[in-house]
Amino acid sequence: MDCVVTGGNVKVLAKAIHSLSRIGDELYVEPQEDGLALRSVNSSRSAYACFLFAPLFFSRCCVGHTFRCKIAIKSVQAVFRSLATLEKTVEKCHIELDEQKNHLTFTLHCKHGLMKTHNLSFQDSESLQAVFDKDSYANVFRSHPRLLVDTVVHFPPSLEEVTVSVSDERMWVRNHVEEEADQSKAMLTELCLASDEFDHFAVQAHNSVTFCLKELRGLLVFAESTGLPISMYFDEPGSPIVLSVTDSVLEGNFVLATLSDDHNHPESVCWRTCSAAVGGGEGDPGYPIWTVISSVSSSPPTVPDSPVCSQ
Repeated sequence: MDCVVTGGNVKVLAKAIHSLSRIGDELYVEPQEDGLALRSVNSSRSAYACFLFAPLFFSRCCVGHTFRCKIAIKSVQAVFRSLATLEKTVEKCHIELDEQKNHLTFTLHCKHGLMKTHNLSFQDSESLQAVFDKDSYANVFRSHPRLLVDTVVHFPPSLEEVTVSVSDERMWVRNHVEEEADQSKAMLTELCLASDEFDHFAVQAHNSVTFCLKELRGLLVFAESTGLPISMYFDEPGSPIVLSVTDSVLEGNFVLATLSDDHNHPESVCWRTCSAAVGGGEGDPGYPIWTVISSVSSSPPTVPDSPVCSQ
């Protein structure tokens, strides 16, 4: 793998990595024929995120043989530590696989000929993917990120979950309060958004879904910095909610668990133990995973004899 990111796209890549750090502790890297996929999943398998960068995002993108790995996401964050000065000082970022040393190398080419090289150790991994179909969701919304940023700013940073309810012409966003909590002492915050504040507002089912706010904040930071509209897809409670940003050269999807209406269920979300496990390679015992996450066989898919390159 040999990829070069230049200009403002370096900051976009850095923002994507920082957004993924809101999801999990590991970054899954998988070069593909249609670009470079960066993924993360949390420890409970209730939140998954993926950014897919098309070959046109890079000034050079060469994918050799099949390669998948995972890296501690904090070590990758350290490469792009100062987001404020990144765009001003870094001219390009070179990402290269060093198979002899088992390193994924990030080289930042800065102004005045300065170069910063980070050699990051990695572990082989299986492909991590989520199974969802955005086109099948009953409720679909799209808006400029500023609308949602101005909405969630009213909730304290310590708030874990929010509830989104919809009707034909309105969306309500409020803080989630557990049923067993003392309602007389709980502080309730609710905001109402009219349909004309959205670029797209399509409701087929009047439902309410509750999900974690932390991951939404992470995607909003990315969407606001890039100016990309954010889309929201959901069905009934207990089914995952999908938050998405799309551009001609990148696509980002955050898939989050929602609380189930089945209050007798021992867990806060719907779970299923899968026979397959997402693991880190040979010797990994695997673990139960949420239905939205699937494991792909570690056997490599068919690839062309020659590398897939764009330049």
